[in-house]
Amino acid sequence: MKNIETILSEVEGIELTDEQKKSIVDGVNENYKTVNDWQKQVDKVNNLTQQLSTTKDELKKFDGVDADGMKKQIADLEKKLKDADDELQTKLADRDFNDLVKDAIQKANGKNAKAITALLDLDTLKKSKNQEADVADAIKKLSEAEDSSMLFGESVVKGGVDTAGSVTKPSGGLSAVEQAFYDKNPDLRPTE
Repeated sequence: MKNIETILSEVEGIELTDEQKKSIVDGVNENYKTVNDWQKQVDKVNNLTQQLSTTKDELKKFDGVDADGMKKQIADLEKKLKDADDELQTKLADRDFNDLVKDAIQKANGKNAKAITALLDLDTLKKSKNQEADVADAIKKLSEAEDSSMLFGESVVKGGVDTAGSVTKPSGGLSAVEQAFYDKNPDLRPTE
């Protein structure tokens, strides 16, 4: 490509001074762009046109989509997730509390965990800030109370069987069915 100075020098009869050449070159550079600059702009426009076309194609995939419905569905799913998480946390807390109560009953030599648990105010103990100490105190009070102290103490093992809560037969003989049962299961025979 010829520059402006070469074009002007080829025209016959035009002689330019260096100052005039500089002025013409500056004027052309201010007002006109080269083919390379023009091609860069064309490439940029082509690139942006391609991006616009791709974006329009991507947006067409969402035609007919109910955005408000999707928002509601997302909110419902988030609520279900939160509810499931809350339920899990509640179940874990209940399991930990029940384990705490069972361990405390065992440490206090409780003979019948179900009976002892039934006597405890579980709702109040669950709300307690210091559950471990409060459960231990409640069980200690039960073990010292006259009407529930029989639920605590060492179990007596007789013939390989824990006799805690076993019933002794006052006096009298066994029925034929009882006698047959105890003949086959001598370790389960009641103490006399």
